Amino acid sequence: MQIFDKLCKIISEQMGLSSDFKFSQETTWQELNADSLDLVEIVMAVEDAFDVEISDEEISRLENLGDLVAYLEKEQ
Repeated sequence: MQIFDKLCKIISEQMGLSSDFKFSQETTWQELNADSLDLVEIVMAVEDAFDVEISDEEISRLENLGDLVAYLEKEQ
């Protein structure tokens, strides 16, 4: 499973999104209606799934899914 697909699955589960939600690299946290608590939960799930640690500073720079994919690709 590619990074983007795995992220979409994690986020769908964390946010309780319907299976027909269409993700793109440009999907922002605002479009997902993710508040700060949701973002923390998503990051924790991503850290577990990809065996990485994402700093608070790095999280603040991640504006969309493409940013998160790029970060994970760099870390692997």
